[in-house]
Amino acid sequence: MEERRGKTFPEGHKKLKEEIEDALDSFQGDYIVKKLGAGDLTATILSACVAIITKGEAVDWESAKRELPLTTWVAVAFKGSEIVGVGAIKRERRKYAISVSARSGVKFPPETLELGYVAVDPEHQGRQLSSRIAALLVSQYKGRLFATTYHDRMKRTLARAGFVQKGNQWKSKNEKDMLSFWEKE
Repeated sequence: MEERRGKTFPEGHKKLKEEIEDALDSFQGDYIVKKLGAGDLTATILSACVAIITKGEAVDWESAKRELPLTTWVAVAFKGSEIVGVGAIKRERRKYAISVSARSGVKFPPETLELGYVAVDPEHQGRQLSSRIAALLVSQYKGRLFATTYHDRMKRTLARAGFVQKGNQWKSKNEKDMLSFWEKE
């Protein structure tokens, strides 16, 4: 492999790609990200949010449809009246948190809430919407949070929101992706 400045070309290419994606993320356009109250999550809004999560393919859409109305907070990105992104602080799920703790090897209280369901419509990606969604949610919740992901872009979003990757990686339900644990204290 060719080396440039001490790095192999594939490593440099990956780093450049990430830097380009991050630079594109800084373009925000006419997007608005806002927190929705419990009464604001209508059937129409829920349907739009689940459709975006489904396109992202990282989360089981059926779980999202069932769990989104039960979340602590939901943040939604709009372009005009169109919903183009979503994220949530999920409700307390002790059994799931215990399972994540065991798989990751990171001990944390089982009542810790999870940041999740962060997804942006593919046509609107590259505008820092996932970072804005995560930042709004984190600013609204003052306690410890955790998140899990296998996606490099989401890892960067979590890092920007103040999360730190910890512990071991483990195989996802589909057995092909390796999940990582992230925590914000």
